[in-house]
Amino acid sequence: MSSLLDSLLRLLPPHRRIRRENERLRAELAQLREAQSEWARFFPPGHFYSPLPSRAEVAEAMARGGFGPPFAGLDLNESGQAARLERFAGWYAEQPFPEQPAAERRFHLANPSYGHFDAIMLYCMLREARPRRVIEVGSGFSSAAMLDLNERVFGGAIQFTFIDPDMKRLRPLLRPEDERRATLIERRVQEVPLETFAALGENDVLFIDSSHVSKIGSDVNRLYFDVLPALARGVLVHIHDVAGNLEYPKEWYDEGRAWNEQYLLRAFLMHNAAWRIELFTGWLFNTRHGWFREHMPLCARGGGGQLWLRRVA
Repeated sequence: MSSLLDSLLRLLPPHRRIRRENERLRAELAQLREAQSEWARFFPPGHFYSPLPSRAEVAEAMARGGFGPPFAGLDLNESGQAARLERFAGWYAEQPFPEQPAAERRFHLANPSYGHFDAIMLYCMLREARPRRVIEVGSGFSSAAMLDLNERVFGGAIQFTFIDPDMKRLRPLLRPEDERRATLIERRVQEVPLETFAALGENDVLFIDSSHVSKIGSDVNRLYFDVLPALARGVLVHIHDVAGNLEYPKEWYDEGRAWNEQYLLRAFLMHNAAWRIELFTGWLFNTRHGWFREHMPLCARGGGGQLWLRRVA
């Protein structure tokens, strides 16, 4: 009787639709289980052989604290940074960025990804360095800010190369003439010849906003292991999303972002006399917040975080 009833139900259109949907969901579940098992067959997050921390590990580490400063083996160039900030304070009132979208501007400060502190520090660093060439790895609102600065502050003297396998954040911000004047390389940085970076000279800028993930074949490994050693003496390097304590915030771990570029960066800089820290905005914000409130109040909002290095040997 039950088999007969089942056969009759299969003839009904709604039942056939439900059956097809059920089969589709079962197939999707099987695919998800297969994808998960690819790594779950080894060691789960939190295991000492896994690069991914568990929630318990994150909570324990955050409760313990002690991330720094001080940072063993790192020369923060504190006096150099302090002197640079004093110079920047004299330029603060001249920063050219509007708060909201404006005609004839690509960039505005109230954007979702590159805010007041980042943009004003970028303006000041470029004003001080006056580079001839800038190569940016990872593009978006920071690219728009630099294009506006080139037009309004530097008289179009800077040559730009933007490298990003996905330009969807950048292209809506560009004007038609930008794609003729700048070089857009819509490829992974792993595929870009080292000669591109070796051509940078003194006071030129390599601007890095990477995936923040060091793993086999990643952009981060390419940048730290191949690109940075290829740079000439005097080149400036901007690295984005660097926290003032060189540790990622708990909220990012809670979101599933087990990034690790900062750890590689910290190891790279330890006892490394070939590179000098020129500006560490997260550390400056944490240690001189009152100074920013008094002299550069828009920067006192914080956000972002950039580390500027110069190759000196």
